[in-house]
Amino acid sequence: MSRKWIPYILAAMVLISGFASLRQYNVTWDEALGDLFFGQRYFSYFTTFDSRYLDFKADPYPAAFRPDLSMSPFRLRPWEHYPVASTLATATSRLFSSVLDPFDGYHAFNLLIAAIFVVVFYRFVDDERASLAATMSVLFLFLSPRIAADLMANVKDFAEMVFFSLTAIVFFRSWQRESVRGILFSGALWGLALGTKANALFLPLIVIAFVLARRRPANNRLYFVLLGSAAIGGAVFFASWPYLWQDPVHTLRSNFVYLLERKSGTLPEDAAGPFTMTLFTTPLPFLIAFVVGLIPLVRRLRSRDPFAMFIACWLAIVLGRLALPTAINFDGVRHFLELFPPAAIVAAFGVAWVLSTVRSLARGAIAAAIAISMLVPLLRVHPFETAYWNSIAGGLQGAMARKIPQAGDYWGASYRLGLRWLNANAAPHAILAVPVAEHAVRVVLPYRLRPDIGLAHITTAWSPRVDPQGLELLHRFSAERPVYVMFILRRDWSNDLIMESFKDGPPAAAWGIDGAPVLLIFRMTRNK
Repeated sequence: MSRKWIPYILAAMVLISGFASLRQYNVTWDEALGDLFFGQRYFSYFTTFDSRYLDFKADPYPAAFRPDLSMSPFRLRPWEHYPVASTLATATSRLFSSVLDPFDGYHAFNLLIAAIFVVVFYRFVDDERASLAATMSVLFLFLSPRIAADLMANVKDFAEMVFFSLTAIVFFRSWQRESVRGILFSGALWGLALGTKANALFLPLIVIAFVLARRRPANNRLYFVLLGSAAIGGAVFFASWPYLWQDPVHTLRSNFVYLLERKSGTLPEDAAGPFTMTLFTTPLPFLIAFVVGLIPLVRRLRSRDPFAMFIACWLAIVLGRLALPTAINFDGVRHFLELFPPAAIVAAFGVAWVLSTVRSLARGAIAAAIAISMLVPLLRVHPFETAYWNSIAGGLQGAMARKIPQAGDYWGASYRLGLRWLNANAAPHAILAVPVAEHAVRVVLPYRLRPDIGLAHITTAWSPRVDPQGLELLHRFSAERPVYVMFILRRDWSNDLIMESFKDGPPAAAWGIDGAPVLLIFRMTRNK
């Protein structure tokens, strides 16, 4: 088989496995808060240019929206929700509407951009005359359970990783070839990354660090082209966000304040150190290969190899951002996924460097063994990849015992499985209570829950507290109708109903990994 087909085969594998697995994942926490709502509104605006779609306080055309997202909890906080990924994901939701429900169609966007990224990423590494490293870099990245989790149910952070990485790759190749069009195109990609998440603000630092480290290009006009590229990025960002047009200064200020307040608004016990989270949630073969890969990386840096210099700048800037005193992290590693593509490259070159000392007949077998050692943990935790912890952390059970923040399915993707169980097993005319991320279940009700099952409203999206009156009503209802309580285990979001459920006896249904529960369903048995 010709090498040129390898990236397309890898991309096809991502698409096939991804589409086959879509039905295992629910809408996640932030999507239900507002990402779905704003994506729907911006898409409707761009396809009609009717400004009434930008009136987020009103629902001007309720019949036109499928699904109806008018009750999204954060619908009045548009400055917190960047437009690009959610708008494009809404487009794929409409595109696949005849074969997928709106939410699976929304997640399908990740699969499409992942396939494109696989091809570009592979070729980026393969251009270094390193086909083995190119294959291994893709495998290290996409067989990592936390990356797979975000691929399947996190349009925001996964899309940012892709746009961030595509910008970096296109810039590097264009700068090396002194391609004016390529550099300008990288600016447009940067605009898409900016319109997806604020992480893209650090991309210019990678570019500046690399340009300063390299010798001056033969064509000094490229510096002016680089400024033009930045201007294009800003223009794309501005054009992608209709809400920004109304009052740019106020909107950007509100967004900046929101970003700064994330640290003060996060309790110390809920924060998770980014370097510790990377150590605990990255598969061991990836970690070991990365450490080994630092040896050939340093050797290439000493010879002032441009590719190695660029990868080093990429890693250094992202790691430097995470080390800033003002930085805050939670939810594992999802907030800095742009770290993992260059890390996967370093790991892949580590494997290639070690295998260069081995007889050619054994290289394929060893590479396959490494790939299998990545695949097995992924299959073992599927579809609970968000709850993956490696053996250093002691698996999920060890992470929970250590009281590591967000140990478990912290975003509620596993609720899809619970809803399916309820549809098949719940008694007629039952009531369902969801004490953690109730909003992530409410938004999918017309599509994924039996119509005779009612969802009790007992929590808000911004507090773990259970409404006392709502809890009292549940107790009353349980004497007359079956009441089920479904929840993910998330220590920082525990509440009275969860504690009470554990006292009601064994769960009616449970899902878990590593000997630890991920999702539980109890039937309320006591009328209090």
